[in-house]
Amino acid sequence: MPVPPRRATRRIDRHWLRATAFTLVLVGLVAAAMGADWRFSATAIAACAVGFGFFYLVFPGGSHFGITVANTLAVYVCVFVYFHEANFPDAPDGFALTALGVPVAGFLFGCLLRRRQLAGLIRARRHHELTHLPRMSRWLPGLLAVGLLSFLVPRLSLGGPGQGIALLTSSLAIAALVVWAARDVVLLLMDIALVFETVAARIDRLLMPVMAFLTFYSLLVVGFACFYRIAQMSLGGPMFLEHGQPRQLSFSEALYFSVTTLATVGYGDITPVGPLARALATVEVVAGLLLLLFGFGEIMRSGGPDTEHRRHLRRGTDEPE
Repeated sequence: MPVPPRRATRRIDRHWLRATAFTLVLVGLVAAAMGADWRFSATAIAACAVGFGFFYLVFPGGSHFGITVANTLAVYVCVFVYFHEANFPDAPDGFALTALGVPVAGFLFGCLLRRRQLAGLIRARRHHELTHLPRMSRWLPGLLAVGLLSFLVPRLSLGGPGQGIALLTSSLAIAALVVWAARDVVLLLMDIALVFETVAARIDRLLMPVMAFLTFYSLLVVGFACFYRIAQMSLGGPMFLEHGQPRQLSFSEALYFSVTTLATVGYGDITPVGPLARALATVEVVAGLLLLLFGFGEIMRSGGPDTEHRRHLRRGTDEPE
């Protein structure tokens, strides 16, 4: 008796889920940081999530491609918020929410019009090395011109409705540009994703030297923090000024001062005044600079082609046979 064929089950694309979650988290973080009301935040998250979901389903290009598109959408939200607050602060909410989604909709519409062409270009792009970025001279000057012209709006002293109309007009102009230049924008995103993928492929070789650098860095931080405390307790008097007042540093404050000294930040909230404290801080700065130079050189060498010596080290031998 023949066995009926099993019904094919569609597997969920984990790359798509991760990239969609990345989009929601990143845009949500931007919305939370700018302190917008819930309607603007929800519109920004919905526009980017729907836009990314549509784009990724129509033009699948790998996880790095998805992260690149998600990051681009989040950057767009940041730029929109900046121009909205700087040049159209009194625009009504309805105009602002519509203007936020219009360029995204225009980009998706332009991609849909060239769906077959873009799908073929993306497939071909994934099998070739990056040689040059697509031409941006046809659409980037237009975007810059719209952004620069928006700075004239405050000089016109427009009311709320006038600012809303100007904001919506600017968004429509940008949407028209991205509809026309959708092909070049997609190729630019694809090439950026290829660069990102190349960098991500080198992380495994960079991980060990980075961890070694952090180990030496933390050793210097903890060691000099202990030296500061021991010297302070042995002398019995304050060796540091905190906000201009002499005081004894706690161990956590000594750690904080050691980190800022090793990083050569110098916030100025804690200042060494005793000769021994200044000598220790000087030695720590020099040690940090030497560590930075040698550590950076080793990380760069590790990111290059694998050497025979490192391959034998990973196999547990000291020298090549």
